Amino acid sequence: MKICICIPSRGRPEFLERLVKTAFSTSADPKNVVIKYYLNDDDEHLDRYKKILPKLQKRYNVEYDIGPDQNTVLSWNKIAESVDADYFMLAGDEIQFCTQDWDQKIFDTKKQFPDGVYCISTNDGRASRVSLKMCVQPIVTKEWAQALGFHWSPMFWHWQVDMYTGQLAKSINRFIFLDDVVIEMKKIKDTTGLRNRKKGVFIRDEYVLDKLQKIYFEFDKQRLLGACR
Repeated sequence: MKICICIPSRGRPEFLERLVKTAFSTSADPKNVVIKYYLNDDDEHLDRYKKILPKLQKRYNVEYDIGPDQNTVLSWNKIAESVDADYFMLAGDEIQFCTQDWDQKIFDTKKQFPDGVYCISTNDGRASRVSLKMCVQPIVTKEWAQALGFHWSPMFWHWQVDMYTGQLAKSINRFIFLDDVVIEMKKIKDTTGLRNRKKGVFIRDEYVLDKLQKIYFEFDKQRLLGACR
């Protein structure tokens, strides 16, 4: 079994070592984990990324692609499509893995749904999200992606993609929330974070969510149900 952690990153090379080291040091089997980054070719910090990542690659299963600046949902999907894995996690570049054997705990969920069509979310350290069992940083399976034709709906720019993914999973009773797997995240309002916090980006993705719920949700749901056994 293998899980790919999909991470678009820009302007934050200082988080590379912390994320990679916490992910692999707490994994049950590092051979089952790959972390892949998407970097922007116009990032003023690109040289730092290109110095740090090769050093990490000597010890860990880390990959990266460099390409044009683009929306994060496109980057998450492109990363996932480029890696052969069983699970794919939509992630931010600031996360930290806190639970020992987190990867095995994720793999063990397959016992609940042997056909592989389901979505997982984990404890991100934010009490309000955890108490509501919200779908944050959704982890989807290769079977999920095969059924839908995408890992996470490419209609979105940045926001609401996790919500839509969770709604789909819950509508077919295929959503798993792992309280005991802590992968902390913290929204950082630096230059990178503020790029997607413009009012127009929020409005766009809320509009897209509304349209998807009204027009395409049932279609996506039926595609998932058709793959369930």
